[in-house]
Amino acid sequence: MEKRSIAVSERRAKWPISIGVLLLVIGCLPGIAAAFDAEPSFAKGTRIVSMQIGGGAQADIDNHFSGISYLDFMPRASYLPFAPFGSGWYRAAFEPGLEGWLQYYLGPQQATAGGLKAAFRLHAIGFGPIVPYLELTAGAGATGLRVPESQSTFTFILEGGVGLSVFLKPDLAINVGYRIQHLSNGNTSKPNRGYEANAGVVGVNFFFH
Repeated sequence: MEKRSIAVSERRAKWPISIGVLLLVIGCLPGIAAAFDAEPSFAKGTRIVSMQIGGGAQADIDNHFSGISYLDFMPRASYLPFAPFGSGWYRAAFEPGLEGWLQYYLGPQQATAGGLKAAFRLHAIGFGPIVPYLELTAGAGATGLRVPESQSTFTFILEGGVGLSVFLKPDLAINVGYRIQHLSNGNTSKPNRGYEANAGVVGVNFFFH
């Protein structure tokens, strides 16, 4: 029990450091030479197809901890209905879309989960080829995980996160980000403890005009 508590504490310590590094990079972006203009890539009517993979580990937020960890695959399709807005460093683009999720649990047992989410990103496009973003996803699906935190087959999923996209060319970018994930059945059945997890995501994004 003591070893597990130490491991949880170490994992908690690493996430603030990682987030701090990401925020430091974002803070330094205005000093980066912006020879590339990302705005045409986010023009109104653009379609974006993304292939993403990631993984996460349970965050011991409410003192219930089963040691949940997982890998996931998250294909995404988006359409930009609005032109970019704002000016200067505050120039932004809004990306609504749909994101599938297929989750494979590594522990404390092997199981799968999957479903469909509405997905939204707000991109800061005034930094040249490096584009920071905020994101939110929300959806529903089914899970085969059976631990005290998750006993029902039906589940809601809610995620919030931050990340960076790096454009290799106007129609191709890679992204890396952090998400906090919450899964629960929304009181559709008892118990409804649910769980939270810290997660990372890496993807490649194709832009079509």
